[in-house]
Amino acid sequence: MKIALIAHPRFPIRSPFPGGLEAFVSSLIDFYAEHAEVTVYAHPKSDIPSHVKFVTFPFDTLSHEKYPDLIENDFLLKVMEDILKNDFDVIHNNAISPIPAMWSCKYDIPLLTTLHTPPYSRLKASAELTSLSPNVHYNAVSYSVAEQWQPYISDTIDVIYNGIDLSDWYGPRTVKEQLFSFGRIVPSKGFDLAVKASAMVGIPLNIAGPIYDKSHFEKDIAPYIGRGVNYLGHLSHQELQLQLRSARCAIFAVRWDEPFGLSTVEAMASGTPVAAFNRGAFPEVVSRKGGVLASGNNVDSLADAIADSLLLHSDDVLHRAQKFPLSEMCNRYIAKLVEIA
Repeated sequence: MKIALIAHPRFPIRSPFPGGLEAFVSSLIDFYAEHAEVTVYAHPKSDIPSHVKFVTFPFDTLSHEKYPDLIENDFLLKVMEDILKNDFDVIHNNAISPIPAMWSCKYDIPLLTTLHTPPYSRLKASAELTSLSPNVHYNAVSYSVAEQWQPYISDTIDVIYNGIDLSDWYGPRTVKEQLFSFGRIVPSKGFDLAVKASAMVGIPLNIAGPIYDKSHFEKDIAPYIGRGVNYLGHLSHQELQLQLRSARCAIFAVRWDEPFGLSTVEAMASGTPVAAFNRGAFPEVVSRKGGVLASGNNVDSLADAIADSLLLHSDDVLHRAQKFPLSEMCNRYIAKLVEIA
């Protein structure tokens, strides 16, 4: 079987990953390569294993920053043109764009699109149209996402939870009097809320992640650095592990309905309880054993969730993480691709 694996072109597939979507695509590459002939289409600066075919198309970085949608559309049009030339059996699409599904309809290529985000305007109409095709299929990373998308898709939306290699994150805990929050630093991730909540419980907070909104960082986070908050930069996989294993709690104060929250599973796999808002997929993923979800969407309730999470036993947290193994995710995806090819 020949699989075309399309990544979202906005960020490269390379460690340290900019976000969960990039980590998700990376985790599938080697598994697909073991079971099929796979070609990866991704950002030009992606780090793809040498034994896997990698096809990309260059674009100007500065133009991409100024006109991301135009650059990404051009990139994906070139991707689909290349796919047409290479007689693939099936496409696994992870680009947050209507282009792959529309082309699949036109040229009768079996395609699975994984829904990584809540629905928004430019994808709703295309989903309604393309889901009528017998060649186009959709799956979601959580039941929360599937429920939001179902009104726009004329087919059943299967749910395949994201997974991680649990052994990569498990290790001896050396807990210190500190909290931890990590991810892309943008307003939607709510690091400023995590800063305020950690101050309320009186425990220092370490923050890590790439800064994608400099004005937000300088205005809402930088004033607190050195006053109970430390910014550690964009950490490697190994550095994240060490931070998680030494933190009493991992905070995810997101301002949107998080579609899955791969970072919460990474935290739980380290034995570190999660404190987060009760929205999006967090009730599915974190549940009651992996952490504590705030009773309301405000800083006071988040501070209460942090305090309550400190009482959880790390063994229970680890057990919750075991619900999301990478092997199950990969096996379900390859089975789905075989089914629709």
